[in-house]
Amino acid sequence: IYLLLVGAFFPENKSLILLTVYATGILLAVLMARLFNKILVKGDDIPFVMELPPYRMPTTKAIFRHTWEKGVQYLQKMGGIIMLASVIIWFLGYYPNHDAYETVTEQQENSYIGRVGKSIEPALKPLGFDWKLDIGLLTGMGAKELVVSSLGVLYANDAETNATNLAQRMPITPLVAFGYMLFSLIYFPCIASFAAIKHESGSWKWAIFTAVYTTVLAWIVSFAVYQIGSLFV
Repeated sequence: IYLLLVGAFFPENKSLILLTVYATGILLAVLMARLFNKILVKGDDIPFVMELPPYRMPTTKAIFRHTWEKGVQYLQKMGGIIMLASVIIWFLGYYPNHDAYETVTEQQENSYIGRVGKSIEPALKPLGFDWKLDIGLLTGMGAKELVVSSLGVLYANDAETNATNLAQRMPITPLVAFGYMLFSLIYFPCIASFAAIKHESGSWKWAIFTAVYTTVLAWIVSFAVYQIGSLFV
């Protein structure tokens, strides 16, 4: 997500923008941890002691071998998921009544996925997001990697433009792109993280709380960025 948007909308300040996004995430994590420690966590801190194994300097061969193995595992796992998700997004964006409309825009807006996107668009419109960006965030709940593939399918079907790449097809400003990156960073963790929180905490309460508060926080941050930024650009 970040590489796509930073490269497209901030070609002259790539490093600075990317650093700002991650620094914002770290700052919010520290602030929220302090806040929750005062409000939600009650009682004295329980000492945590863990015995660490002896560490050794890894060999170059071991580094390359483990990097290769993990890389292959990731591609095998996510490659199938991304491909399947892309096919589903295409199907939902193509049907029903594909031939009943004259333009691609009309067809997409009246497709299954267009109806879903339009239904949630009012909630994210104050952030400057259109319904296609909203669908990207929705699919990102399954895995954040799906955001880019979803946007690729939705915007690639926009044959009414002469743009040659996805970034040029996205009718958003750098300000919206920055807010979208922040929202993607902060909001609902993926399903795997959601399940891990439930497993570690032993309660659905904390998993649901995390999903809700991160999404609300993402909305507030992106709203502030877009509304305040709009006053100056």
